[in-house]
Amino acid sequence: MRPRLLAALGGTVVLLAALVGCATPGAAGPGGSVPDGGAADSAPAWEVDAGWIAGGTMIAVVTYGSSSCAPVLGEVAEVDGVVDVTLRDPEAEACTDDLVPQPLAVPVPAGVEPRDGARVTVSLGDARGDIDLPAYTGDPVEEFTPSAGWVGDDAIALLTWGSSSCRPIVESVSVKSAASVVVTFATPDADQVCTMDMAPQLTVAQLDPDVEVDRDATVTLGVLDAAETVSIR
Repeated sequence: MRPRLLAALGGTVVLLAALVGCATPGAAGPGGSVPDGGAADSAPAWEVDAGWIAGGTMIAVVTYGSSSCAPVLGEVAEVDGVVDVTLRDPEAEACTDDLVPQPLAVPVPAGVEPRDGARVTVSLGDARGDIDLPAYTGDPVEEFTPSAGWVGDDAIALLTWGSSSCRPIVESVSVKSAASVVVTFATPDADQVCTMDMAPQLTVAQLDPDVEVDRDATVTLGVLDAAETVSIR
């Protein structure tokens, strides 16, 4: 690991990874599709993104809603070849009236081979989203090694590891050229207090949809003078 980058992130160990696939009930999304008929047709409209991360050992699931009321992971199981993910509502008395990505890291259950692709079903109450993930074709991801990947056409998914109470915040995203993107994380407050655990931290960096970026571009990420450049996969 690189001490300068880790220190600049206030103890957060950076590991980025790919997100691919998007679906809403009753409609296909990038890299995914929804079958005709069944519960999805009667479920409330719900946008869900999903994709392989951490070298195919986890799936990133991204819902959208209040920044103060993100769903929490309930159960994960392999059912007849389908990855079934159940989310639960958070225990919150009130939610802010905003709309942001709500990413969660989901472990890949036994019996699922990422290089064969997978159907993923995500449910929260009566809402459901079905995503067909393509086969994972990337290399294995070494622990704590930065990586990055696309989610849809205009966003890069980032996975970091560190305190579960101090997730990195994307401060800015700039496109230097069609082959180069720079993502800057906000500098943590000097008096920030974080739990002493090591947990997956997912972050989504949004790109300007009017700016063209190559699918094999690189992304440079970090804080201040501590930065890493990796390929987007």
